[in-house]
Amino acid sequence: MDWDDLRYCLAIARAGTLAGAARALGVNHSTVFRRLNAFEEKIGVRVFERLPAGYVPTAEGEEILRHAEAADEAVLALERTVAGKDYRLAGRIRLTTAPNLAADFVAGYLPDFLAMYPDIRIEIAAGDRDFDLARREADLALRATSTPPEYLVGRRVCEVPWWVFAGESYLARRAPPRDMDELGQHPLIGAEASFLRVPVFAWLEGRHGESAFTVRASDLNTMAALAAAGLGLALLPIDQQMPGLLPLFPVTPNFEAGLWLLTHPDLRHVARIRVFSDYLAERLRADPRLRAPGSR
Repeated sequence: MDWDDLRYCLAIARAGTLAGAARALGVNHSTVFRRLNAFEEKIGVRVFERLPAGYVPTAEGEEILRHAEAADEAVLALERTVAGKDYRLAGRIRLTTAPNLAADFVAGYLPDFLAMYPDIRIEIAAGDRDFDLARREADLALRATSTPPEYLVGRRVCEVPWWVFAGESYLARRAPPRDMDELGQHPLIGAEASFLRVPVFAWLEGRHGESAFTVRASDLNTMAALAAAGLGLALLPIDQQMPGLLPLFPVTPNFEAGLWLLTHPDLRHVARIRVFSDYLAERLRADPRLRAPGSR
């Protein structure tokens, strides 16, 4: 049995569609369709039911996929074991982080690092979804979280407190609130439904009615830009400081999270990952933009 056939089946099962599997595998839709049909014909078993909502494993397909998952885990563990013995200061590092951390912080740090280590290549996967480090979707993660995954190892770089922010143009028109109790007297930037998974926005939603929110967004960068444009006050982590946007006072209750650098335990001794992690931690801890106003 060709392992690639099982990889295609796993990708279809995880995505639920041929198009999603094609994106995950980096091939076109027709290739996935052709490989699945050829595999089912070869083994004489229908692996998936083709339904209007997507591809759903048959009973036989579930059994095949269970073994395929075990094989996939074994292959990934072998890849991590081999990668973990790499002591060269050369090769690729794939870093995953939030878009604002990538653009506003990491990008500016890279020139000095690459000047010191010209044989290391950096790839940045910026996005709000959590890339799976166990599946080598990334080698290193820079994440703001209060509960890092237990299967990863790493270090807490610094604390990231949340503050209430207002645009300079807004403050030119209105006196700012003095504390959290006065927020209700001002228009607010709210979270779009999918972004209410962030605890601070779920709390804010429960505290204020729909009429309090002038506009909503599904990411922090857009929220910061809307507040800087003077459309209302925004609750943001301190790393969202930008020109034209002023921090007023800390959010209470405290929704502070740690900024973590994380990797898989099998990769923690890889030389290039270790030096890059050390470098990022040093630069982030020294960056004044990650300190609350008034702190040293």
